[in-house]
Amino acid sequence: MDLHEGSSAPGSGYRLIRPAMGTRNVLVPARSRQAALAGISLITRSKAVALLAQWGLYYAVAMLGPRFLPGERVTWEPPGGAARWSALAGRLGKFDALALYERPQASRTGLAAVLLHRGRPVGFLKLREEPGELDREHRAMVALAGARPETFRLPRVLGRGEAEGWHWMVMEPMPPRPAAPARRIVLPRLVADIQRCLEPLLPRPHDAPAHWRPMHGDLTPWNLRRCGPGLPWLIDWEDAAWAPPGADQVYYAVTSAAALGRRSVSPPEPGHVEAARFWLERLAARSGDDHDAPLTARLVAELRARISPALSR
Repeated sequence: MDLHEGSSAPGSGYRLIRPAMGTRNVLVPARSRQAALAGISLITRSKAVALLAQWGLYYAVAMLGPRFLPGERVTWEPPGGAARWSALAGRLGKFDALALYERPQASRTGLAAVLLHRGRPVGFLKLREEPGELDREHRAMVALAGARPETFRLPRVLGRGEAEGWHWMVMEPMPPRPAAPARRIVLPRLVADIQRCLEPLLPRPHDAPAHWRPMHGDLTPWNLRRCGPGLPWLIDWEDAAWAPPGADQVYYAVTSAAALGRRSVSPPEPGHVEAARFWLERLAARSGDDHDAPLTARLVAELRARISPALSR
């Protein structure tokens, strides 16, 4: 259904498919093969078997078309109603389809979507009711774009604004193909690059200890993705902040261990004990009823295991 005259942006009654894969929080458009492939690429899989299954689904749709995509057929209703969505859509540029990423955590509102025009991705939309997350991410991404990181790439910001009470940001979309966690990375070099780029431009809180450094804040295998040749993409900068120097390195290590079984064989560095305690405090504030509560419990166990050897020395 068109939202307003002169626009072909999808609105109330838009038909999508919820593929029977992973957490089922991705909704794929079925009007064209190319658009469906872009939607399938939104599914975030990290383990090798799950990635193979995603690629199998991708190639099946590429050959047979979206009508063969297994999953629930659903009707999407715009957030906040058709009129509110219409006013927002008019600010986002020209698009005629979208693939939706619903946040699986009940405690985190908002949505994300790949905006498509004639089947091709033209932007990645983040939509929030409160501006805080997008303000932090926008500030970090603008700073990083000027700093020219050497170990990763990130999307360009295409637009940022507010309409009808919604806060939004549109970024450059990643290539429309399944992405895998980046392997064989030199993690200390990557973390140093993040700190180098953010330090001159990320506002430092007045109460931050003098030795703290900037961090990405959500450095995980599912946010550091390789999608074709070149540097890996590092996405989701909304938690960029100041923290103990080892915060990003520790969080990447424990999320890799909890989600993928990749455990470090080297003992933790002295500064990483402070970072582990930092993350334990952060994780304690997360809801125990969210979709990712089991992952949070595994992260806590990994962090405590990292602290224990240091306490016994």
